[in-house]
Amino acid sequence: MLRDLDEGRRTGKRGVTIDADTVLAFRKTAFVVGPFPTLSQTFIHREFEAMAALGLPVNIVSTCPRRVELEAHSESLRSIQRDGVYLAHDQKRILARIFTPFPPARVRREIRWMKRFPHRSLKHKVVAVTGVRAAGLLAPELERRGIRYVHSHFAGFQTEVAMGLSRLLGISYGCTWHATGIYRIRNILKEKVAGARTVLTCTRHNVDHLRRLCPEHADRIHLAYHGLDLSGIPEAPPVNGHGRPVVLAVGRFVPKKGFHDLIRAAGQLRESGLEFEVRLIGEGPERSALEEDAGRLRLGDVVTFLGGMPVSEVYREMAGARVLAAPSVVSATGDRDGLPNVILESLSMARPVVASNVSAIPELVIPGETGFLAEPGKPEDLAEHLRTLIEDHDLARTLGERGREIVHARFDIMRNVPGLIAHITAAALGAAQG
Repeated sequence: MLRDLDEGRRTGKRGVTIDADTVLAFRKTAFVVGPFPTLSQTFIHREFEAMAALGLPVNIVSTCPRRVELEAHSESLRSIQRDGVYLAHDQKRILARIFTPFPPARVRREIRWMKRFPHRSLKHKVVAVTGVRAAGLLAPELERRGIRYVHSHFAGFQTEVAMGLSRLLGISYGCTWHATGIYRIRNILKEKVAGARTVLTCTRHNVDHLRRLCPEHADRIHLAYHGLDLSGIPEAPPVNGHGRPVVLAVGRFVPKKGFHDLIRAAGQLRESGLEFEVRLIGEGPERSALEEDAGRLRLGDVVTFLGGMPVSEVYREMAGARVLAAPSVVSATGDRDGLPNVILESLSMARPVVASNVSAIPELVIPGETGFLAEPGKPEDLAEHLRTLIEDHDLARTLGERGREIVHARFDIMRNVPGLIAHITAAALGAAQG
């Protein structure tokens, strides 16, 4: 279905050649997503845009009640959005847009089926049942469009909707899973894998975890790294030793990001007399608490909160940074990062990373090669690794340049997306033949 990447490049068709079977498979495939588009899921957006750039139809089914209007997104994403199916606020609204609703009795039968699974709690069961109800509202429109395979992003509600659609339409489903659903939600994962035609996940750490959890279905669990559109990453000047070194941090202000540890590390470095600046990009429920931490440690002239920013401004901040800090932790709920996209972006701009030894982060942050790893939840360890790069700009430059080489070799979206397309095509065609 897909020629070898290098051979495809010689054909002059963006590095890969798509055949008629692949186009047909994607025409009959729908991707079940949450809010779309949303700034926190650029890793999904890039894959969809790469598929569309290769001439593949990308049909999305959003479990959200309305389209998210964000002018900052590309025309390619807006086009995918315009053609998508969105869950209406209530049944009356969706029935006004479609011809024949699925018989309520049939939906009730699938709800009973979903209830029989060993859900983690009553709350998880209610959410899963709601997913089947949502599938009952979405199914007639997908049937009208000729969808024969559904592929969900995230292991929680979106996969439960896909399971419901699979039952109601008599089709197969597959999934691409990320850390939140695997480690925090983690509801009926074994049962979901058992029912899926393929399960893709974005890190080797996740693959190993899922294969241990579901050894009898290990052969359907596959690695599918995300990637960057490297043509869209600006050239950054080399790390230099002029001015006050900047430690940059980017992400949602939520517990798993570990930004409280970064503030405490900054306090320790400040007490030692080191000159530097910490700049945090992002928003979230913990912003006030983080600002209070910085105020209590009298870091007003060291720590700057920049708020949320469009990606172009994030890149500008990265170009001016000495090092990226990604002090992730495992939260009290079990939530954790996988391989944060911002680490790929920083290394693609030749900026080294000091991150926590959590989840899949060591797959890219290699001590002494692309950055350093700190023990999660230990600000003193984080501080010492940051000190090393704040004080040694030559080392920061060397690690950053090595990081850029690795990202170009392993995380170029146009190198990675052919494998993703091949998995989805095989699942969709297998579903059609089955």
